[in-house]
Amino acid sequence: MVLVGFIMAMTAPIELLYAIKLGLSTAEVTAFILVSALGIVSVDVLGTRVITRVDARASIAIGLGLFAASEGCFALSEGTSGLIGSRVLQGLASAVVAGAALQVAVRMHSRPQQVLGSNQGLQLLGAALGAPTGGTIAGLLSGLDGYRLSFLVCAGLGVVVAVAAVLLLPGLPPPAGGYRPRIGLPELSLPPVLRMALALGLFGNYLRSGIENTALPLVGHAYGMSAANIGVALGILSAVQIGVLALSGRLFERMPPARCLAVALLLGIAAVTLLATVHDLRGFFGSAALFGVVHGIALSAPPVLIVALSPNPSTGVATYRIACGMGSFLGAGSVNLLIAVLGAGGGLAVVSGILAGGAMLARSTARRFPPAAPAPS
Repeated sequence: MVLVGFIMAMTAPIELLYAIKLGLSTAEVTAFILVSALGIVSVDVLGTRVITRVDARASIAIGLGLFAASEGCFALSEGTSGLIGSRVLQGLASAVVAGAALQVAVRMHSRPQQVLGSNQGLQLLGAALGAPTGGTIAGLLSGLDGYRLSFLVCAGLGVVVAVAAVLLLPGLPPPAGGYRPRIGLPELSLPPVLRMALALGLFGNYLRSGIENTALPLVGHAYGMSAANIGVALGILSAVQIGVLALSGRLFERMPPARCLAVALLLGIAAVTLLATVHDLRGFFGSAALFGVVHGIALSAPPVLIVALSPNPSTGVATYRIACGMGSFLGAGSVNLLIAVLGAGGGLAVVSGILAGGAMLARSTARRFPPAAPAPS
């Protein structure tokens, strides 16, 4: 999972900058971001009855292979059409890998609630190393050549890790008694408290797509920071997330996950304020560290709630992926558009309002959540 996280994050800090350097307009950059999120949503919504009914080892290997292909396409792109096509493929691949990684976690352990945080922590450990590595490689050569070198290195690593997954992971078949895989809409009849928990699941990936992959690179670029410094900031964010995820089990024993998420989203408002008002490198790195705390809780609390409320852990995490896909779609498109139309300060102010609404929803969920719900130890 460390290598998976490394590969998935390696080119994150340079993709938007690459699109800008190739001359895409604001509208084209918005489309560039949205098509990835659309790919993620398509797989998460229509593929729920596939990912839960096939071998998880095969799924993660296929997803990594597709991701490697998308990175190769980025390196070969010369304009808008190539970038859009690469981004679509990357979104599809990212959703397959993310869904398969959750299936690996729940199928390899008898108490999946206890390993969801550590599973994400391992991926984020890789991301903490991958993001600055990709940015550093992009700076080795001048102009677009450095960016293309970073994409090609990432593609090669993706192929290597896909092969390693096939060779090293055990077979991870779906639970016995399941139905045949098929593409289609998932079961949407859910208890009210589970729907609220799924809505909270939006925020982790809203923050990841809207802040980590969009706002931080765009604001950093506007402040005149290099690709390497933006990569370091994303690495700091990921490193802090790892610490939060490692402590999440003990944290949720002391404070219910939904209540903890409410506090984290309020902290997110402070992080947004720092990013919008302090324009130097220290402020940029400081806001990234605060976002690491917020993201860690926003990514770890919702799946614990959802799995605790679901009769089947495999189905529970697949349902959670739908919320992830929707969060990615909303975060990626809205934050870029808000910053383009309102400027960094105005766009980030709207994001603060969204986080405040999420905090209110989390408090409401905490009041309705069954008191005996299991939490990771």
